[in-house]
Amino acid sequence: MSIENGRSDAPGAQVNGDDFYRRLYDDKAEYVARRDDTSLEARIIGLEVNTFKVPNLIAAIPRDVEYSSVVEIGCATGELLAAFPAPAGTRKVGFDISSENVACARVRHPDIEFLNSDFREFEGLADIVVLSDVLEHVPDDCGMLRDAGRLGRLVLVNIPLEDNWLNRTRSYGPDDVSGHLRRYSLDEGLALIESAGLRTLQWRQVWIHETECDQQRRRLRRQVRGAAFSGGKMAAAVKQVVWSAATLMRPVGRRMFASNLFASASQREAS
Repeated sequence: MSIENGRSDAPGAQVNGDDFYRRLYDDKAEYVARRDDTSLEARIIGLEVNTFKVPNLIAAIPRDVEYSSVVEIGCATGELLAAFPAPAGTRKVGFDISSENVACARVRHPDIEFLNSDFREFEGLADIVVLSDVLEHVPDDCGMLRDAGRLGRLVLVNIPLEDNWLNRTRSYGPDDVSGHLRRYSLDEGLALIESAGLRTLQWRQVWIHETECDQQRRRLRRQVRGAAFSGGKMAAAVKQVVWSAATLMRPVGRRMFASNLFASASQREAS
C-alpha cells in the first residue's frame, strides 16, 4: 500500500458522499450497540477510553501547553471528550457525522456541546483538536488532518497501525467490520502528519495487547459472555494460545498485533 499526499490507495479509500457515511455510522451494528448504556460494547468503549486512549493522548501533550478549549472531530457518542481532563471552565465541543451518535452523546453528557455538522464551521481557534480513531475512516485523511490543523493550536491524533500479520488479509473499505478504509504502518502514520502540513511534536507507539486495558477487556468479556475470546470453543482456544504466545514473546506479538500511534502536532512556523 502506498500513500500519496497522505491518501491511501487501499480498497475503499476513494468512497465519497456525506450521506453515505451518515447512514453508515447511524446504522452500523457496533455504533448501535454502543448507544445502549447496558451493552458490552458500551462498557468496553468506556474502558478503552479511560485506561488506554485518554492517558496516551494526554501523555503526547508537551508539558508547557495550557488549554481552555478542546474540540473533538468524530466524537461518536462522546465518551472520550467527556473523559478528557481539563481545567474548570474549559469549553468542550464534539463534532460527529452521525445524528444518532450526537443525540446519544447529548443525553449522556449534557454539559458538553455536541454538533451534527461540519467541524470546519467552528468559529475561532481551539487550543486542542482531537482526532482519535477517525482518520482511517475518511476518504481524504490528509485533507481532514490539514483542516483540523487550521482549527487548533495543537492537534492530538490516535491512529491505529494495522500493518501487522493478523490484518494482512483484511479487506479494507466501507464494508469493513469497523469501517476502516485503509491500514497504516508507523512510517505512514507519521508521514500523514507531515503531509498535512503539520510538525510532529511528540509521539509514541503503543500495543494495547501489552497493557492492563487489554487484561480488563478480557475479564469483562468473560464476565458478560462467559469467555475472554470470541468464537466457538476451538476458535477461542486457538486465540488464547496465540495471545499467550504474543504476550510472552514481545517481538512476535508486536508483529502479530496492531498498535496505535498517539501524537501531538502543530502548524509549521512560517519561514
